[in-house]
Amino acid sequence: MRAKLIKKLTLTAIFTALVAVATMVITIPMAGSGGYVNFGDTIIFVAASFLGPVGGFISGAIGSSIADLVYAPKWIPITFIVKGLEGLLCGLLIIALKKIKLKNIFSYAIAMIVAACVMVTGYFFGGFLLEGLSTGSLTTGFAVAVADIPFNLIQGGVSVVVGLSITLSLGKIRYIRNFVADINTKDVTINQNEAECVAQKNNIEQNDEENSK
Repeated sequence: MRAKLIKKLTLTAIFTALVAVATMVITIPMAGSGGYVNFGDTIIFVAASFLGPVGGFISGAIGSSIADLVYAPKWIPITFIVKGLEGLLCGLLIIALKKIKLKNIFSYAIAMIVAACVMVTGYFFGGFLLEGLSTGSLTTGFAVAVADIPFNLIQGGVSVVVGLSITLSLGKIRYIRNFVADINTKDVTINQNEAECVAQKNNIEQNDEENSK
């Protein structure tokens, strides 16, 4: 159990670093808001696909915030929330869609598209508030937020396509598939021990009731 946790934490740290690097490697400044187009979302989607909602949240929130610390510090609070929710929602949706027996490609695609839409929406409202408060004009904040929408849509769309391709490609590799399945599977031995403990407790309580009669 501890070994699985260590593996998962290590992989989460790696993905967090990859998100930061991917965000900083390709940056296209957006005039007006001080933000920038990047493709860190690609790695967030891959992280959420392999690590689940918690790993997706951590990788997205922390990795993207590290990049903002370098390029756009004022965006850190918004980025932490928006990118964290993006990874969290993507991971949750993948789990939910797989439970209804949807094919992997559709589960991943739908989850990534919805998460990307959340990113675009989050940055719209975040930019609106941030720019509105910093300029003292909500009208200016709204105008800047609207102007950023096309850039965020492009960023989200490209990230979905690339993220989906990477996830499906890596999923075909047996070692990676087995490794991911292993770290995301609960320890069967512990579950069996818990079941045995419950059964023993029930037997003791049943014997006590019989003896008291």
